Amino acid sequence: MLCRRNILFHTIAGMLLAALAFASFSAQAESTLEKARKAGYIRIGFANEAPFSFTTMDGKLTGESPSVFRKVMHELGIGKVKGIQTEWGSLIPGLKAGRFDAIVASMYITPKRCKQIIFANPTYGIGEAFIVKKGNPDGVSNYRDAIAKGKKIAFIAGTAEVRYAKLAGMKFSQRVTVPDFVSAIAAVKAGRVSAAALTSLTAKNLASKDDAIERAAPFTFTHDGKKYRGEGGFGFRKQDTALRDAVNRELAKFIGTPAHLALIKPFGFDKSDLPEKTAAQLCAGD
Repeated sequence: MLCRRNILFHTIAGMLLAALAFASFSAQAESTLEKARKAGYIRIGFANEAPFSFTTMDGKLTGESPSVFRKVMHELGIGKVKGIQTEWGSLIPGLKAGRFDAIVASMYITPKRCKQIIFANPTYGIGEAFIVKKGNPDGVSNYRDAIAKGKKIAFIAGTAEVRYAKLAGMKFSQRVTVPDFVSAIAAVKAGRVSAAALTSLTAKNLASKDDAIERAAPFTFTHDGKKYRGEGGFGFRKQDTALRDAVNRELAKFIGTPAHLALIKPFGFDKSDLPEKTAAQLCAGD
């Protein structure tokens, strides 16, 4: 009798352990896309940069990137997008650490970033511009102007503009790194730098809100005959290929359509800002 009881006990215990192991495996195998569909929401990281991804005075998350992302998530059966604001330089570390499930900040797709995360195909493409004091007293409108005149320029930590400045040959002593856009504008107005390097749309948006500054003439950075036009999109963790692929399928049906152009028009985007390359091309440095 005792032997049979032991056999029965071990059999039941084994079955329980197997069930627990299966449940654990199933939970681990569940993708971020599946979890978001079940939960009804997905968490995104953004850096509060108008007109790309920012919050309004009443706390609503908006901009080109969240607007397109919400449309895509709706098509994928995910009804709510929860925004988590962070500094630009903390977006990729925050994504990798699991603080949020996607970067929705119109982040430029670059080979360096592609080594850390994966990207959906870009949703827009755009050039650069400097923010300067009214009247541009130091006469700097691009990286070469600043280099030739030995002027200091503010850069947001982790942005593509830092790379462009290095490629252009700007000395380290001329590059002033700041954590956010507010700090960049403050540095320009205080005279600590001659300009702040930003995307042309960001510069336009910021200049429209402050009479003490203006946007210098927009430009497209070129180096060794190559045009560096920033193209940005949504970023995901390396393992979230199912989510990235699902997003790409929806983007292929939406980007460039009349509905898409109408959606991004309030943020200053138009047909000229449509992307020209795929994420794979941008990751390869093509």
